Amino acid sequence: MAADVGTDLPCDRLSDLPDAILVSILSLLRLDEAARCTVLAPRWRRLFSSTLLLNFNANMPDRLDTIGTVNSILAAHPTAPVRSFRASWRFIPPGKDLSSGGWLQELARRGVEELFLDFDFHGWHHRIPDSLFDCSSLKRLRASACTFPDVPKAGFGAAPAPPLARLTEIELDWVVISDAFVNFLLSQCTALERLSMYGTSNCGLVHVRSPSLKILKSEGDFDKLFIEYAPNLEWLLGEYMHLKGEWSKGVCLKIAHAPKLKFMGYLSMNLHKFEIGETMFTEHQIIVKTLMPSLKTLAIEVSYTYEGYIDWIIQLLNLFPCLEALYIRSDTWSRIQAAASESWDVLRHNPCVHNHLEKVVFEAYRGQEWQQEMAKFLHGRSRVLKAVEFHCMRESGGGTKDHTKPPSVEWVRKQQELLCLDRRASKDARFLFFRGKLPGNHWDNCHHDWYKRKYYDEIYEV
Repeated sequence: MAADVGTDLPCDRLSDLPDAILVSILSLLRLDEAARCTVLAPRWRRLFSSTLLLNFNANMPDRLDTIGTVNSILAAHPTAPVRSFRASWRFIPPGKDLSSGGWLQELARRGVEELFLDFDFHGWHHRIPDSLFDCSSLKRLRASACTFPDVPKAGFGAAPAPPLARLTEIELDWVVISDAFVNFLLSQCTALERLSMYGTSNCGLVHVRSPSLKILKSEGDFDKLFIEYAPNLEWLLGEYMHLKGEWSKGVCLKIAHAPKLKFMGYLSMNLHKFEIGETMFTEHQIIVKTLMPSLKTLAIEVSYTYEGYIDWIIQLLNLFPCLEALYIRSDTWSRIQAAASESWDVLRHNPCVHNHLEKVVFEAYRGQEWQQEMAKFLHGRSRVLKAVEFHCMRESGGGTKDHTKPPSVEWVRKQQELLCLDRRASKDARFLFFRGKLPGNHWDNCHHDWYKRKYYDEIYEV
């Protein structure tokens, strides 16, 4: 028998959800939005304090006094633990200091594990309170547009328990921080596994001596990077290290002890000085004495207008004898200029044949002659090569109108002819042409499953 229309009572499906799911929903909202939800029912009012345990999201509207709001909410819920605290200080009333009310000490008392701070107020970087060192339970710190305090006086072993000893991840974005404080973090954060620095200033020498560090990312906002002791370091990503200081002088990079290093990028001919053990790369000579067999993936920035760039690439291949993947891009200043008068033919009788190289990636392939010749050399010598990727970009002829448009299928077919793909050393090698250059956030996302699933969506069908 069909049910009578309109006889069913209205059902509140949302209220049927268990507390744990409702708390998760509330924790995804901004704090002021979650607070407004408490008027829905007494049950929601009871659940509000539980959201502090998951995510204290205090990203308030621009004109709202975030400090006062945070202090009042903490006072209203004196026993609620706080696992994650996120705040963006877009409005600070005149005469009010970020440390007023002792909110950071209060978060430390409640066992805060994640702290995300953005102190940007109309371009003015506010100072993080010294009470940051009270957060002994902190595991993850992300700071943006702020100034870090001085190194604590008891920071180098005088205190019984080092501050911030549980930190495993630090991300710094456009902050003012001294090299002394960075080195303090590396020495005192004995559980630190990941350090990311982007747009930092006042940082000269980064001295890495950390038994726990696994990933180090930076945009090269320093004069010298010295990895003295990093037995567990696996990833070293140094974007734009060659742009620091004078145009002819980049960053000094020295690696003394990193036996587990698997990935390194981006190495450039513009690095002022580069040392691995006793191997030294300078402006005038390359002396390979110490090999690094641990390295599996290398990303390089090729200045193909410089004399000797071919020899520089070959020496890198010699330095990393077990290399499996090579990523290649050209610096933005040389991509519209003619290549140096060099030829890969000089290496025709070179016995150097890479027995481990499986993947070669041209991050922005424009069909330039130096790229074609390099590709032909590598796929003609690499006997175990499995794939060569060409992430294609269209030359704009000096303008920008067509710069982001992918090349035509006819252009790709012409490149296939010019690359002499039938003369490959590995008969199993595949040659993949992509629409558009390699994404700029590739290294941030390459380990995610969603990125891997989408990676091959833009392949040319030729």
